[in-house]
Amino acid sequence: MRGRHLSRTASHRKALRQNIANSLLSYGRIITTLEKAKETKSFAEKIITTAKKGLMKKDTDKPGYVHCYRQVLSSLRNAEVVKKLFGEGQWRETGGIAQRYMNRNGGYTRILKLSGTRLGVLSGSSVGKIPELEYKMEGRDRKLRMLGRRLNDNASRVIFELVEGAVEAQKAEEIKPEVTTA
Repeated sequence: MRGRHLSRTASHRKALRQNIANSLLSYGRIITTLEKAKETKSFAEKIITTAKKGLMKKDTDKPGYVHCYRQVLSSLRNAEVVKKLFGEGQWRETGGIAQRYMNRNGGYTRILKLSGTRLGVLSGSSVGKIPELEYKMEGRDRKLRMLGRRLNDNASRVIFELVEGAVEAQKAEEIKPEVTTA
């Protein structure tokens, strides 16, 4: 009886979780409902953790690496997403998603709630500003202007995204000039 049923059968919930995780790992950011994001968050984080364990075994324990790779493949059922996760194929030079999180212990995803009183105003933002979300999907730049017609129009909609890895945070710190006081 554990977990959210989402008014679906068990097989439909499993397929929904796989599809949302595949989209999240493909695009890095998706817009979905709060309930679906909460249900998928632990699934996606466990997959990234399994991929991290596999990458640690890549050079020393080849059968262990293949085992982790096959575990993730059986969970996601999408070979291209698994290659991106492990940094195989066309992602070999840039590194995969799991490589970004090697120095991070969990918390790979986050859920940003859209305000319930005015669609698109992120919680904590001023009501006067209507934010535009810019992102890339399928090689094209896209904009999403988040504005609703009535109150509580989008109360359960959230932005479900991958958190920037430790590598990007370190690069940002290197770029930032140091302030010295005399």
